Amino acid sequence: MKQLSGKKKKICILSIIGIIIVAGIIVTVVLGFNKELKYKQNQSIEIYVEQKVDKNKIKDIANQVLGKPNLVETIEIYQDMVSITAENISEEQKNEIVNKVKENYEFEQTAEDTSIKTNSKTRIIDMYKNYLIPFAISGVIVFVYMIIRYRKIGILRVILRTLLIPIVAELVLLSIIAITRLPLGKFTPISVIAVYIISILYVIKRNEK
Repeated sequence: MKQLSGKKKKICILSIIGIIIVAGIIVTVVLGFNKELKYKQNQSIEIYVEQKVDKNKIKDIANQVLGKPNLVETIEIYQDMVSITAENISEEQKNEIVNKVKENYEFEQTAEDTSIKTNSKTRIIDMYKNYLIPFAISGVIVFVYMIIRYRKIGILRVILRTLLIPIVAELVLLSIIAITRLPLGKFTPISVIAVYIISILYVIKRNEK
């Protein structure tokens, strides 16, 4: 009876995982992943203030004119030039931002001298290309270790567990990110690595049993 109950529980968990993954695939195909503003197609303006700027003050101006989300960055070593990014910036908004900044700082650049730049979206592979090789190398090392360490319980079983469980775990994570529309960005690799570590620890626990 307990075995039957355990089997039903396992089937239920696998069904939920399957539904999440299928739903994630559908959302990804239809809508794609949501991304942080800097990785989406966006528009930006650059203002040379000619003196060190208070980033928080510029951010307040951007929030007033553009609303949220927007991104404010200083782009020169002396922090005397500022870049303001949003999904869309109209001519009126550009003019208002420059004029409001001029109320706080004295500089030559005018609203007429300021152009709106359209930036292309960043591909996901380009967002995380610096992580691919280290992640692949660590994955191979873990894979080889698992085969050597647990070869006595069957190499095929070890291979399947070591590959299948982390892959399914990552698919669930990415599906949840897609469904909930959480933005992909600088913190996404941390969650991917965390899920990978947890899944490998689970594989080790299963193998030890």
